Amino acid sequence: MAGMNFSVLLAAGLPLVAPLSAAVKSGHAMAELIAGVSSYQPGKSFPVAVRLTVDPGWHTYWINPGVGGMPVKATWTLPEGWTAGELQQPVPKRFMTGDLPGFGYEGETVFLVDLTPPAGATGEAECKVKLAWLTCDESACVPGDAELSVKLEAGNGKPGKEAAAVEAAKKIPVPPAQDLLFGVEEREGRLILSVLSSEIDLAGVSAFPATPDVIDPAEPLTFEKGKDAWMASGKKSEYLKGPVTQLDIVVSGGKLKQPLLLSWRAEE
Repeated sequence: MAGMNFSVLLAAGLPLVAPLSAAVKSGHAMAELIAGVSSYQPGKSFPVAVRLTVDPGWHTYWINPGVGGMPVKATWTLPEGWTAGELQQPVPKRFMTGDLPGFGYEGETVFLVDLTPPAGATGEAECKVKLAWLTCDESACVPGDAELSVKLEAGNGKPGKEAAAVEAAKKIPVPPAQDLLFGVEEREGRLILSVLSSEIDLAGVSAFPATPDVIDPAEPLTFEKGKDAWMASGKKSEYLKGPVTQLDIVVSGGKLKQPLLLSWRAEE
């Protein structure tokens, strides 16, 4: 507190999407790299995705892994002038590894990344990624890693064969479009969270602290409607020394159409 494969052949008149490596199995997970386009368009971002499929009974970890876990990590090697965004992670699940509470994923998970070529990019581009993750079950943990790549030709950037998989990965938390006030206050070893909004209903949502070592992961966050705002309370993490200065939380489910990322920063 995170590969990959690709294969589309260059046929007459068709842009190239070709793998340097196939799907890789390591530890208790298989990793693949998926492009969302059949070609890249110079100067314009396009999505690729890491698909990680974990063996039954095992799990991987979220950006906040909880206690004893490790988030999926991606290190990119790109052509000159290209950039890669952060590994965007979907809403996790809560689980226990022995007596250790954590957040992460079971089964198949798709992580989205935006790649951006420079405006002057031409020809074939090879995008490589080195992944590292940790898989655990109830009694043991096994690390995994993979080196994967995808090759794309410059073109019109039309959706590729795996566009549907990349679209599915877009169900990731986003900042709310509506105006709201998200507050955090510390009281007697607990963090009191408040969300003031006339348009967002948090009844029945699942909430996860995305910032590690701020809220104790052993205790679920539950929002309830107060007089003026939605309220939740969580135990302050024993690893947080000093006052809380920042906190991100993810809320999903309930009446929300899309998972939301709520961010708070202490005033300086």
